[in-house]
Amino acid sequence: MILAQGLSKSYDGGEIRALDRASLEVGRGEFVALMGPSGSGKSTLLQIVGALDEADAGSVSFEGVNYADLPDLSAFRARRLGFVFQSFHLLPTLTAAENVQVPMFEMPWRRAERIERAEALLAAVGVQGRSSKRPSQLSGGERQRVAIARALANEPELVLADEPTGSLDSENARQVLDLLRTLHASRGLTVLLVTHDAEVAARADRIVRMRDGRIVS
Repeated sequence: MILAQGLSKSYDGGEIRALDRASLEVGRGEFVALMGPSGSGKSTLLQIVGALDEADAGSVSFEGVNYADLPDLSAFRARRLGFVFQSFHLLPTLTAAENVQVPMFEMPWRRAERIERAEALLAAVGVQGRSSKRPSQLSGGERQRVAIARALANEPELVLADEPTGSLDSENARQVLDLLRTLHASRGLTVLLVTHDAEVAARADRIVRMRDGRIVS
C-alpha cells in the first residue's frame, strides 16, 4: 500500500536532520508500529507518509501512485487517510458528534446522513450516549475514542496514529489499543502507529525501529 523510498528531511537550514534516507514499506491490511526514541524521526516519517509534509529527497507512493503525481493532496488525505494524534486535536466548541462530522464535509453526504454516520461511529468506538458532550466534558480516554471515530469518518484505507496513547493512563491506553486492534480486524484497516513505548509496539503485527532518522531494523 505504502512505499517510501530514500526519504530525507532537514530543518533549520540543514542543522537538524530528521530523516536520513529512510525507506519503509507497508502492505495492505498490516498493523505496523514505528518505534524509536524521541528525535529518531518517526513522527516526521509519519507526516510525510500522511502527505502532511514533504521530504527534501526521496519519494512516497500509495497503491503504486507517487504523491508527486497526485493532483490534490488535500483531497487524497481527506478521502483515503485517517489521522489520530496524541493530543486529540478535537475542536473545543463542537460536540463529539460534530467533531466526528468535520471530515465528512469533504464528501457528498447530506446533513442527516452525516449525523447518522457520526452516531454510528461513536457507538462503534464505545462512546454512545456522549455525542452531545464537548471535549472538555469528556475524559482523556473518551476524547481519544472520539478522535478515532473522526479518523474513520470517511472510511479511510490507512490510519496513521502518532503516539495515540501518549496522553493516557495505562488502563485507557490499553483500551484504546484494544479498540484499534478490533477496528483493524473488523474493518480491514491498514494501521501505521508511531510510539516510543515497547509495550504499545508489541501489540502490532510488525515493528519497524528507527534511530537518528534511519530505519535500523
